[in-house]
Amino acid sequence: MMAVDHDTLIGWLSRLKLTAIRDQLDNLLDEASRADLTIRETLAFLCEREIARKDERRIIMAMKIAHFPHARDLEGFDFEAQPSVDPQQIRELATARWVANGDALLLLGPPGVGKSHLAIALGRE
Repeated sequence: MMAVDHDTLIGWLSRLKLTAIRDQLDNLLDEASRADLTIRETLAFLCEREIARKDERRIIMAMKIAHFPHARDLEGFDFEAQPSVDPQQIRELATARWVANGDALLLLGPPGVGKSHLAIALGRE
């Protein structure tokens, strides 16, 4: 097995765009060592961390692109104040199956009933 210095390894990780592993390499390897992981388990651990970072960045970028005017979530919606809104239906919409199916969603109602709140919350989900 060839010996690889730290800088070379960091360069390879950068070239492969494995930035989460690159940025936390020593800490991640220490954590894997403390957990007494096998090589295969360590590789899986490193991949999980990389995927988690990429997912986190993808979500942050999507939120920026969406230009939501406010941060809203479903937990903050007052379903009791709007009895015409079915909480179960909203929870079903939050699964985003309608997005995967290519369907559209139209929220109708007079001003001030929570359409924007629900639209933003569903978009964030």
